Amino acid sequence: MLPDVELCVLRGFFTATEAAEWKQNITSEEVGSLLQSLMEGDFKAVLLSPQVLDLLTGDITCNSGENIEDFLERRVLLYLNTVPNDNAATREVVLMVVAVACLHMFAQSNWTGPPITFSVPDLLPTGLLSSQPENLDEAFQASLLLDGESVYSLVVNPFLLLLARVILVKCFKKMDSLQFVSWWTLRYISLHQQILEARSAQLLSLAQICMDSGKDVLLKLCKAN
Repeated sequence: MLPDVELCVLRGFFTATEAAEWKQNITSEEVGSLLQSLMEGDFKAVLLSPQVLDLLTGDITCNSGENIEDFLERRVLLYLNTVPNDNAATREVVLMVVAVACLHMFAQSNWTGPPITFSVPDLLPTGLLSSQPENLDEAFQASLLLDGESVYSLVVNPFLLLLARVILVKCFKKMDSLQFVSWWTLRYISLHQQILEARSAQLLSLAQICMDSGKDVLLKLCKAN
């Protein structure tokens, strides 16, 4: 079931038959409503959903001096690790949907439009925000700096790219049931590279790893068919 859902997310829509099947087979409200919002193009509804708000703010404990990227990684790993084995795959799909929605919103915010507005402070614990710069975008941009190459100063909603990066790059090893994470990681790489002043060796290396992984998945699918 999960690979079929992943393929539909890659395609960007369900066929009528697929829509009927997934509504019958996906009994978890945790993922069902998010998938529906994603497929309807309501990416903001994914970000502001109770599931994501609980993911980001459910544990208000913040480590002393913890930066936002480390906090997000800790929260995502906790979300993945504190779940029964029979529900682990569902949570991985939830995170994939969140990452995909963030990538779409980031591209919409900075290139395609229309503008997207939301309040980042509403998504993060007050204790974490109190130790951050007054201009939160500066903290997000600092986390997105790679190989000494600074981020374009006028980038909009950098938090979205940062959250997608944490899920797809920092935590991907914990998402074993997903086959097509590398496709979305390549999308992240493309967007991140476009807001850096020069080419990033780190992103190039990651892109090569993702392409190799993607080829392996395609070969397995071809052999299975």
